[in-house]
Amino acid sequence: MAMSRVCYVVAYDIADDDRRADLAMFLSGYGPRVQLSVFEVELPDADTAVAFRERLRSLIDPNDDQVRLYRLTPQALGQRIIYGRRTIEERVDFWIV
Repeated sequence: MAMSRVCYVVAYDIADDDRRADLAMFLSGYGPRVQLSVFEVELPDADTAVAFRERLRSLIDPNDDQVRLYRLTPQALGQRIIYGRRTIEERVDFWIV
């Protein structure tokens, strides 16, 4: 059986700054941030997608936060249309010692 990638557009509204930062850091390991609260995520297979969703759920407060996942086929993600050149600058934390 061939492995099939799983793609999501993930949009979120997180009430707490620390939870929001944790969620953004987690998502950045799976795909690019395309808007301030939106990531495009590509996962290698369905098993990874299940683990991804479980971890995502554990990072939020279900009473105060909301995360939406829109599943796309890899082909649909590849056919997205983007207007404008603005890119989101990632915050980089560093220490000067």
